[in-house]
Amino acid sequence: MMRILTRLASVWQTLFRKDRLDADLDAELAAAVDTLAARYRAEGMDAAAARREAVRALCGPCTLHQVRSEVRQARLGAGLDALLLDLRYGWRALVKARGLAAVVVITLALGIGANTAIFSIVHALLLEPLPYRDADRLTFVWLNRRVANDTSTGTAPGLGPMSGPDLRNLRAGTRTFEDFGAIWASGTIPLTEGLEPEQLRAALVTTNFFQVLGVNCALGRSFLPEDSAEGAGHRAIIGWGLFQRRFGGDRSVVGRRIKVNDDYATIVGVLPRDFRLLLPPDSATPDHLQIFTPFWPDVEGGPRRNLFLRVIGRMRPGVTITQARADVDEMARGLSRELGTPREFTTMLLHDEGVKEIRGPLVALFVGVGILLLIACVNVASLLIAHAASRSSETALRLALGASRGRLVRQSLVEGLVLTLLGAVAGIGVGYAALRLLLALAPESLNRLDASHIDRTVLAFTGGISVVWGVLLSLAPLVEMFKADASRTLQRQSRAIAGRIRYRTRASLVIGQVALSVVLLVCAVLLVRGFVALLRVDPGFQAERLLTFRTLIPRETFIRELQERLAALPGVKGSGAFSHLPYDDLPNWGLPYTLDAALPPDAPYVDARAISPGLLEVLGAQLLEGRFFTEHDRDAKNVVAVIDDKFARLLWPDRSAVGQRFRVRIGSEQATVVGVVRHLRLRSLLDDLRPQMFVPWYAAQRNPMAVVVRTTGDPVTLASAVRTTVLSLDRRLGIYDVRPMTDYMEAARAMRRFTMLLAAAFAATALVLTCVGVYGVLAYAVAYRRHEFGVRRALGASAGTVVREVLREGLGFAVMGVICGAAAAFVLARLQSQLYVVNSRDPLSFVAAIVLIFAGAVLACWVPAQRAMAVSPMDALRSE
Repeated sequence: MMRILTRLASVWQTLFRKDRLDADLDAELAAAVDTLAARYRAEGMDAAAARREAVRALCGPCTLHQVRSEVRQARLGAGLDALLLDLRYGWRALVKARGLAAVVVITLALGIGANTAIFSIVHALLLEPLPYRDADRLTFVWLNRRVANDTSTGTAPGLGPMSGPDLRNLRAGTRTFEDFGAIWASGTIPLTEGLEPEQLRAALVTTNFFQVLGVNCALGRSFLPEDSAEGAGHRAIIGWGLFQRRFGGDRSVVGRRIKVNDDYATIVGVLPRDFRLLLPPDSATPDHLQIFTPFWPDVEGGPRRNLFLRVIGRMRPGVTITQARADVDEMARGLSRELGTPREFTTMLLHDEGVKEIRGPLVALFVGVGILLLIACVNVASLLIAHAASRSSETALRLALGASRGRLVRQSLVEGLVLTLLGAVAGIGVGYAALRLLLALAPESLNRLDASHIDRTVLAFTGGISVVWGVLLSLAPLVEMFKADASRTLQRQSRAIAGRIRYRTRASLVIGQVALSVVLLVCAVLLVRGFVALLRVDPGFQAERLLTFRTLIPRETFIRELQERLAALPGVKGSGAFSHLPYDDLPNWGLPYTLDAALPPDAPYVDARAISPGLLEVLGAQLLEGRFFTEHDRDAKNVVAVIDDKFARLLWPDRSAVGQRFRVRIGSEQATVVGVVRHLRLRSLLDDLRPQMFVPWYAAQRNPMAVVVRTTGDPVTLASAVRTTVLSLDRRLGIYDVRPMTDYMEAARAMRRFTMLLAAAFAATALVLTCVGVYGVLAYAVAYRRHEFGVRRALGASAGTVVREVLREGLGFAVMGVICGAAAAFVLARLQSQLYVVNSRDPLSFVAAIVLIFAGAVLACWVPAQRAMAVSPMDALRSE
């Protein structure tokens, strides 16, 4: 312990009492020299010779100054002291060049901040495990089924939900799983508890669902097997948001009976505050459900053709996904032999399946910000090299005074790391602000981004890339330092000797910046052009001046009564009811069809929609032949249908479809075509491939339904009157999701708009940084060649000639960078999934990006060119 304290005391003396130690050292050395000199004088030497001999005997080949330095370096804490000295020297140098330091810090902050923000999203969505117990053991199991494609009567494989018997087979026929749970987002149920009714987003689940998922209730308990038994009564688990909003956070709500859907249910549990149901996006299961109830007792029974269950499996400890997949496949083969028809399943890790749609765009986005950081760092390297070149005289002087090149390397590292540290701190602030902005701009379909935050992992990532780039940036100016020659640099002619090499290094960095910027600009222009094309897509209906809302249909006559009441409102032109609004988040409804006498097991599917009379007219659908529905189309035994032109061409390519009959799984399992409309893009603006059929609501009753109201003015102004009208028909009903149809259109475009804005922001930042780089290298070149320009002006060169010289030089960088960048963009452009109509190698997009680069290069060249033109011959010659 005493030894440690002694060492700490020694370090303290070295750091904070260095002057006293140096004075003591000088006194000791002087005393030693005086003692030896006195001895030599006693032997007969004169005073000067005695002192020289004393110094030689004491120091050997070294000088007293070198001995002092060696003693200082041998002290405990000497390395730390030297580091602090370098830090002080570096800080003074940066304060002296505060303009350069500010540009470097801001540039690094932009690059590091963008990477911090995007990495926080990548970490939250792709790297962080799901917020469930042992989430790496959770799987999602799809049923492989066959769906119709858009070009022929052939079929293509697809994934979808499964039936109750499929769930029973999975539970009984696999060995690598602890259990399977299932969920069905059944729509909404009305909560009539209290004064104002409310529609709750609801789901039916197996009683073991939350145990399989690995979630415990914050209050109360999860479901028990007896909760779904006959005569058990209705049980419910509610979400934390509903618990706080509707019940005021009252913990006594557990055990309370609430009135839902004209019946009573007992609340048995409340889910945790941070619970989110993160199932695959194409499972049609919303993240934010408000109430869960158990399935009916015999959910594993029923016909195998009823496909509605979304199934989650929990693997046993130690089981890999490969083993689990093989186990399910083996069970499926046995089931296929038993049934006599193919039955196949696809087993995926729940986390991988949940992010499969966003993984590609996120990785591309991360690569984009990586390129942006690379551009920023190349820019900084170019600035630091120029700064080192401007300090060549200082470097040469330090070498002449005895400084080692190792000391210069250490000083350069210190200065670079200080700049990088400042840039990283500023970058964390920029990253936090950028993340908040991204979350604010993100579309509703990306609400899982809310889980993104800057935590210790993100900070570690930021620190890591900062250290790596700090070291690399610190080494960039060493090219200049190692070329420094004291004897030549201190001469007036030195600029003509070393400048060409230094300038070539910076020019190469600028060409690299231009090339990287071209890649980002091409991607951004492609996305912008793709989004513009998306805006021009005709969905097949008129979304303007439509108000939509959802409500339950309590009786068969309700829709007609509501239409009559709505028609009486001022500003209403018409209304109709719709089972699925365009681009909503409800599960798609498809029905198998055929022209044969019986439906085969692998029959293709047609998208089906239940509508009321008047709905297609309100939407503005184009009738190609036949008629729309009327109030007389009520016979469930003789179902009529309106189909789209795609379906008509598929089934009856050479004749009229009106009056034709086809077999479909609805009502009497046959439908008669009474009308053909132009295809409506109802599921996606980009790839709505399946044909469509519309059936009267009376023949296929779906609940709840959406109501669409055509108005003469702003539809939002009618929301209150519409709500009052619904309540006047039935006080128990509530309406929800009241919004204009244009909101759904905007939501359908939101993902592309978000991606386009991000790419455009990165490209614009890269363009600015590149312009700064071009400007910096040309400004340095003009300053370096000031004498040359003065001589040329004195010999008769015009100002225009000098300007053209500078512009030719700067635009030469742009040309070389554009060639390299365009080639890279041509090879790397793989954005077809994010584009519409526009090819990923669209020539116009490449031309637009190149024009932007050249415009930026011209602006960056203009100021240095003006400075070169303004050089006075006499001033330039006089300065030499």
